[in-house]
Amino acid sequence: MFVLILILVGMHRPRFADSTVVIIIVTACLWGSDRLLRFVKLCWNFFGNYATLTPMEDGAVRVKLHRPLRCAPGSHAFLWMPSIRFLESHPFTLVSADPVEFLIRKYDGYTHDLFELAQQQPGKRLRCSVDGGYGRIPDFMTFDRVILVAGGSGASFTFAIALSILKEGAAGNATKIIDFIWTVKHSESLNWFERELQQLQESPCVNLFIHVSRDDVTSEDCSRLNSALVAGDVEKGKEEANGRSIPLSDRRKGRPDTANLLAGCISQCSLESRIGVGACGPIQMIEAIRDAIYQSTYDNGPSIALYTEVGNLPRLHIAASARY
Repeated sequence: MFVLILILVGMHRPRFADSTVVIIIVTACLWGSDRLLRFVKLCWNFFGNYATLTPMEDGAVRVKLHRPLRCAPGSHAFLWMPSIRFLESHPFTLVSADPVEFLIRKYDGYTHDLFELAQQQPGKRLRCSVDGGYGRIPDFMTFDRVILVAGGSGASFTFAIALSILKEGAAGNATKIIDFIWTVKHSESLNWFERELQQLQESPCVNLFIHVSRDDVTSEDCSRLNSALVAGDVEKGKEEANGRSIPLSDRRKGRPDTANLLAGCISQCSLESRIGVGACGPIQMIEAIRDAIYQSTYDNGPSIALYTEVGNLPRLHIAASARY
C-alpha cells in the first residue's frame, strides 16, 4: 500500500520542476534501502539456523532457535519460517535472546498454522530466520524498584526484563526489588514459563503475585497451583523451595486488584525512590494500570516511569511510554 501511494503521488505530480517528485524519489529510496537491509539480515540469520517447536497448554507454542541474537531484553523480532508462510514474517516478543525463544499464542492465520504443526509433530525442527531486535526498551536497572505486570502471553516481555535484571544484578552484586504480577485465564498457562518462574522463585529479591482469572477456580485448584509453582518438588507439592516460602499473594481467584497491588508496592518506597513499571497485556489491563498509577502519584511522591506494550492482536506491537 505504501509503494502504491508513492507511485500514485508521483504520477499525479510527474514534473521534476516540482519538488514533490524529488521527495517521492528520496522517500522510495529510503524505503527500498530499509527493505534491502532487512532482507540481507534475514538471509544472514537463515544460514545454520532452525527452530524447534514445542506445543504448550492452552493454545500456545514455544519456539526455540538454534542461533542467538544480540538485542535488548524485552524487545521483539520478526520470525520468518518459509515452511509456514514463505512471503511473511511476523513480530513476536523475545522471551530470551541466547538462545532465541518465543512464546506464541494461537490465533488465526500464521499462528494457527504454527500451532497445528507443533501439535501434529512435537519437537519438529524447521528452517527459519529472525530479524531483530526492535523496540526502545528503557534500562530498568536505573530504577530503585521495578514493578512488572503482565496478562497471559504478555509475560514474555516481563519475564525477559525480570531475568535480565537478576542477571545484571548478580554480575554487579547489586540487589533490586522486583514485584512481578502475572494474570492468566487458566492455571495450565503457568507451564508456558515454568523454567522462568523457577528462576524468579529462587531469588529473594522477587515478590511473585500469580492470579488465575478463570471463574470456576476452586480452593483445590489454588492448592494445586501453589504446589505447581514450587521449584523444589512439583510432584510432591512442597511448601518451600531452597529453604524459603514461595512469595505469592494471598489472592488466587479472579482478576487482581491492580490499584491496590500497585499502591502496596509503591507505598514501600521512599519519596526519593525511582520506580520503574513495565506492563504488557490487553488494552483493558494497560488502561487500568495507567489509572492506578495516576491515582497513586502525588506531587511529593516517588518518581514513577511507566512503560507499556499492548498486543491485542498477534501481529500488532504497539509501544508507548509515559512519566508521571
